[in-house]
Amino acid sequence: MPAPQERDLNKATEDFKNWLINEKDQDASIIVEVLGGPENTGFSNETLSFNVTQDAETTGYVLRFHPSGFLVFPEYDIEKQFLIMKELSGFGVKVPEVVWYEPSEKFLDSPFYVMKMCEGEAPSDNPPFHSEGWLADSSEEVRRKVWMGWVEQMSKIHKVKVDSKFNFLSSGKDSRPLDDDLSYYKEFYDWAIEGESHSVLEETIDWLEKNKPDADSDQYSIVWGDCRVPNIMYKPDGEVSGVLDWEMVALGDPCQDLAWGIAIDDCNSDGINVPKLQGIPTRDETVKKWEELSGFHAENFNYYYIFSIFKFAVIMIRVVKKLEYYEIMPPGLNAHIDNHASQMLAKVIKEI
Repeated sequence: MPAPQERDLNKATEDFKNWLINEKDQDASIIVEVLGGPENTGFSNETLSFNVTQDAETTGYVLRFHPSGFLVFPEYDIEKQFLIMKELSGFGVKVPEVVWYEPSEKFLDSPFYVMKMCEGEAPSDNPPFHSEGWLADSSEEVRRKVWMGWVEQMSKIHKVKVDSKFNFLSSGKDSRPLDDDLSYYKEFYDWAIEGESHSVLEETIDWLEKNKPDADSDQYSIVWGDCRVPNIMYKPDGEVSGVLDWEMVALGDPCQDLAWGIAIDDCNSDGINVPKLQGIPTRDETVKKWEELSGFHAENFNYYYIFSIFKFAVIMIRVVKKLEYYEIMPPGLNAHIDNHASQMLAKVIKEI
């Protein structure tokens, strides 16, 4: 199902053109053409793509907005996303080229940043790329290259030295990052569930609290957050062209990223009874390669794997409610409680 489009595209096109002319000194003769938003992903953000033509030369731009409609996350820091891509571009991470950040909502109704469009295409979230799409139609060699491209980019992010340039990622607290993350998602759950109960998630909260890894095993780096294959743009040959979607970026144990990418992929394949594509490396091979490239350990992988599916199930509560709000999904199906994420979580919790 498509992500809801919350903006008047004609108005957005005209407003963006005026912003370019009046705020960025672009020539008044520019032609701005809207290309639309992502069709198969992007439920938690607002994104639009444009072609801007001047003197017969066309440049593709992507605008990411601070959400102005139904929120999936309880908070959303659009400037942080701009800053992390700007900083990581100097460390060999293939982030898009970010061009401008606009903090005011007076131009396009909400703050936004602008980045140059990347070549290629991201594997589909909806339907999952294991079932159909360009990656399913590719060779096993390309599939392996795509997966390992994710591992390589993730590892580069984790190897970046955290210094004062990344103070904008700091929570300002002296507490353990894992404790902060748990507190955040428990509050997120309370906000999302709106007084209902969810036995699977509540059981998992208890498990996560009681089974936290020893603090002595903690590692520390930049954590991409929504770290997975469908948040990367690839060229047709499987080469990475853009590392995207930084709304969950933070500081903490990098094993979270490894676990998240594998856990969400499992939910979107095993969790819906879709076989994984041939050529995709196994979990063990992926973990081994990440440890080799990043220099970090995956000692606490199983804990973060469960935590990842819990986070996904919490996020799915709001994603389903958003789809119902915009009448893309009919209400009354109880899908905010019972979905592939919560079903996978129930299975995993039962097995431990």
